[in-house]
Amino acid sequence: MTGRQHVGARVIFRRGAATIAPPTTVPSGWSAARYSVVSPGTELRRLAATATGDDHAAGYMTVIGTSGGEQWTVPVPHGAAARPDDHRALPIPAATRPEHVAIARFQVMAALGLHRWASHCRAQEAVVVVGGGPVAVGCVLELKRLGAAHVVAVTRHPQPAAADLPHVSVVTQPAGNAEHPVVIDCTGHPAQALEIAAPGGLLGLLGTPTDEARLSPAAVHRRGVAVVGMHELAAHPDESRRAMFQTVLQWVTTTVDIHAVPDWFTTMRGEQSDQFYTALVSAQRPRPPFVILEWS
Repeated sequence: MTGRQHVGARVIFRRGAATIAPPTTVPSGWSAARYSVVSPGTELRRLAATATGDDHAAGYMTVIGTSGGEQWTVPVPHGAAARPDDHRALPIPAATRPEHVAIARFQVMAALGLHRWASHCRAQEAVVVVGGGPVAVGCVLELKRLGAAHVVAVTRHPQPAAADLPHVSVVTQPAGNAEHPVVIDCTGHPAQALEIAAPGGLLGLLGTPTDEARLSPAAVHRRGVAVVGMHELAAHPDESRRAMFQTVLQWVTTTVDIHAVPDWFTTMRGEQSDQFYTALVSAQRPRPPFVILEWS
């Protein structure tokens, strides 16, 4: 596929605020957006950058569909139309619930980042996940899928979603001078995660660090910690990403009872999402980790 990859982005970050753009005509052979999933950390950083920089279309997790029921999640802005033959598109089985897709879209990040370390994670008494947002919840779920015996979630979130899961301990700070052999940072601020990683341990960077984030090379050296970048696109061919997404989505669909965890989700009309972003900027982030924007 060549040329443009999307058309009709509906949420535009401009001068530090979100504006809603009107819908546009969907080109022949393309598919319209059905819904999209918010990635709060990434989008908040991009939103803030427009206060003094160029405009930026919001989002990169949009689900497009055809009238026949076929669906794909494509990395295009919220509400944008795209082509089903986009090489980055991940197919979604018909009738799959948006809530399951939202979970799987974040969990596949951890699945791709952790696949080389699955046996190492299973061998530990506990694996530590730092963070309370959707990336962290997806990571906790992936560790459960991999068979990790116990997960410790480190977060100051007042009502963390991970607390709803069995064999997961939620703490605001690891007790004492606890040092853990596997620590996965999902916040983009990995300094705290390095502090609690055991000498000779593994520190995974799953949350995208900001350009200003600092991780002391001297501390890494002295502690002998292996620092592993876990970006979902790093060294993962399209075929591998599609296969992993299908595996994760099937597991989520059969394992996660969305009716048992209603507080994990917020669904709103995309045309009204400017109010959501206003709250996000003011640090009034909603408790639910998974925010779904519906497009008419």
